[in-house]
Amino acid sequence: MAGIKWVLASDIDGTLIGCGGEAELAAFLHARPEIGVIYLTGRTRANAETMLKRHGFPEPLALATDIGADVYWGPDLRVDESWAFQQRRDWSPRRVMRTLDEVSGVEYLGRSSHWRLAYRVDSYQALGEARTRLVRAGVMHRTLWNDEERRLDIVPRGAFKGRALKYILGRLNLRAQQCFVAGDAENDVDLMEGRYRGVLVANGTLEIKESLPPVIVRARYEGALGVLEGLRQFLDEPLMPEESENAG
Repeated sequence: MAGIKWVLASDIDGTLIGCGGEAELAAFLHARPEIGVIYLTGRTRANAETMLKRHGFPEPLALATDIGADVYWGPDLRVDESWAFQQRRDWSPRRVMRTLDEVSGVEYLGRSSHWRLAYRVDSYQALGEARTRLVRAGVMHRTLWNDEERRLDIVPRGAFKGRALKYILGRLNLRAQQCFVAGDAENDVDLMEGRYRGVLVANGTLEIKESLPPVIVRARYEGALGVLEGLRQFLDEPLMPEESENAG
């Protein structure tokens, strides 16, 4: 923590990784040890760690996985048992499974982690029925809908990236003004509600683009290059000459 002045708190898929520019952003971060990094992802710890190492990103101050359900402290990624206990208090995957077991058009796919149950849903009617059943049964949960894959994920009700980030910054004694957030999709919305300055990369989804507060930059570049563009603005650094030419 010594020497950390700023923090980049970023989603991984579609933001840091997947659209090119990963090497440029990783090199930028390695050259500036005063910038700490917090990764926030829907991936599991092992999966996220593999992806980040493959692209050479710096070791994190903290890693929040499963959309904020777990928090790990870097660089050795020790699990935060206190945070995990908060998630477990009202998380009952068996109740979720029992409640949805007989809903027509809803097929259980399995558990991608101990915090996430996945279902394939064949219609919006079935989706509405599944959500209604869970509420009526009093099951504490949060739903995540992937329209393209027709997949419904059920996670603990406290699993939010923004909530995890606020907890992490508090534990590190860092202020919101020191933090810059980056994302691309609906599960990043709570990072971009106006508490922090940040960037939405150019490949961000339409739904999130329509509701951005003024403190969130709309990048001209996709993925990691969009994060780099926004981060340089946050740090008041000029664009590199080649970036200015490409932007024109």
